[in-house]
Amino acid sequence: MINFLKKNAVVLGVLSSLFLSIFCFIMLSVGNDKIAYVESSRIFQEYNAAKSEREKLETRSKEFKLKLDTLSREIRETIIRNDGKEDANAKQLVLMKQKQFDDYQRSVQETLQSEEAAAMSKVAAELNSFLKEYGKRNHYKFIFIANPSGTIAYAAEGTNVTEDVLKEINQK
Repeated sequence: MINFLKKNAVVLGVLSSLFLSIFCFIMLSVGNDKIAYVESSRIFQEYNAAKSEREKLETRSKEFKLKLDTLSREIRETIIRNDGKEDANAKQLVLMKQKQFDDYQRSVQETLQSEEAAAMSKVAAELNSFLKEYGKRNHYKFIFIANPSGTIAYAAEGTNVTEDVLKEINQK
């Protein structure tokens, strides 16, 4: 039993030393390299291309809302015209218009969600490409992306390059 403990202690000691050596090597090799981060929420709020995409989506949303308002008005008018009538055709017409409205509304929501996902994916690809170019040009080893949920707990002063990135990318 004592031999077993000695062998495990030796193995554990060797593994611990190896892990500590690797950790120290990584920390020392990164120590002299430039590291920075950007604030994702600010980038997506202040990047001109992202603003433009949001404006386009807002315009599309308003167009769809006008069409939905028109359909809704038609339904109300049909209900008012047929109020009090026991006509099966009138009830059928109201149900048909309500179904058209519901189907169109669902389609609009899906379309807007799809367009928003595509637009933000395009913006994210542009940002990633720019950050890669920016990082190489400015000799950064890493550029992290900080999000509002707190992926970066602490960063030394001067490591936030969001302002510089926004200035450069918005000049393109």
